[in-house]
Amino acid sequence: MDGLDIKQRREQLGLTQKELGDLIGASRETIINYEKGKPIPKSKSEILNKVLEPGAVHHKTVKNEEVVKFVDDFENKNGNKFIELPNGQYYMLMPLAEFNVQAGFLSTYQDADFLMDLSQHGILVDKPVQGRYVAFRVNGDSMDDGSSAAITRNSVVSTRELQRHHWNGKLRFRDFPYWVIYTTQSKMPLLKEIVEHNTEEGYITCHSLNDSPEFTDFKLHLNDIQALFYVIDVNRTVSKKTFY
Repeated sequence: MDGLDIKQRREQLGLTQKELGDLIGASRETIINYEKGKPIPKSKSEILNKVLEPGAVHHKTVKNEEVVKFVDDFENKNGNKFIELPNGQYYMLMPLAEFNVQAGFLSTYQDADFLMDLSQHGILVDKPVQGRYVAFRVNGDSMDDGSSAAITRNSVVSTRELQRHHWNGKLRFRDFPYWVIYTTQSKMPLLKEIVEHNTEEGYITCHSLNDSPEFTDFKLHLNDIQALFYVIDVNRTVSKKTFY
């Protein structure tokens, strides 16, 4: 599907560029670029074909506001939407916490109206799953070591929240090394690699990929942590040396 196909199908379905972007977890500017013929990643191409196929979406008006809905989507109890693709996989949409909402995110992220106002980010999954999934925009350079594993500024990390009652057991930090951590000392979240979890003394050791002197390892007691989200996917930016 080329840029002209995308534009024609979008207009036939009555979707604006912003609405189409919201449906696939992309910005309006991204849709504009696609319609101008810019390269489309395979994962986005699959979801575009699904979203833009005839009869896939419809419009309705509620209190003079237009609402776009999928005919055959699935939503888990936490509001994450799953769209089945022709290849049998699913495209999972989750709220994206941009820089401007991260400070107050914990106090509002269970509010449905608040989540509806956020941008959406999507990843491919094998099947619909339960749990609370959230994406965070990265800000800072503590996880940027210049390598292919670096997580640079403006990258997007997709996460799943680990509920507090699971914290006493050993964290699966070897399976999921990177975590978004909200502490009681800071309003903004930290993105760190957890390299140790001492269950007896109740603390974790946080590590930064960047080896600059200001990013030394440190311990965090679980009593000083408000929320833990483990990273399941990283959408990296091309640019380097800029991060949290």
